[in-house]
Amino acid sequence: MALTLAVLPAPLMAEPWLCSFTVECDPTAGCASGGFTAQVIAADHADELFLSTAVGDSPIIRLTAPDSLPASYAGAARAGTAELVTIEADRTAIMSVHLFDGDARAITYFGTCEELT
Repeated sequence: MALTLAVLPAPLMAEPWLCSFTVECDPTAGCASGGFTAQVIAADHADELFLSTAVGDSPIIRLTAPDSLPASYAGAARAGTAELVTIEADRTAIMSVHLFDGDARAITYFGTCEELT
C-alpha cells in the first residue's frame, strides 16, 4: 500500500489563483498596510492567462514551468505599467507593479495566494 501512495502524482499547482496582498511598499512613501486583490486566471479557451485586478484584466505569461511552484507571471498592463507576480510553495506571494508613464518607480505588494478550483 505504501508503494501505491508513493507513485501517486503530486497535486497540480496551477491557475487560477486568488491573491490577497496586505502590505504595500512604495519607494516614496515606505511600507503600509493595504488591501489589494488580484487573480491569475485563464479567461479564454486559447490557454492565455490574465492578471485580473480592480483596474481590469491584463494578459500575462507564466515564466516558470507549468504545474509547479514557485510560479512567476509577468505582463504589461495598460497606461504605462508592467506587472510581476511570484507565488511560493507556501503560498506567500509578492507582486511588483512597475510604473513608467512618468517618473519610473516600482510598487511592491506582499501577501498570500490560494488556488481556486
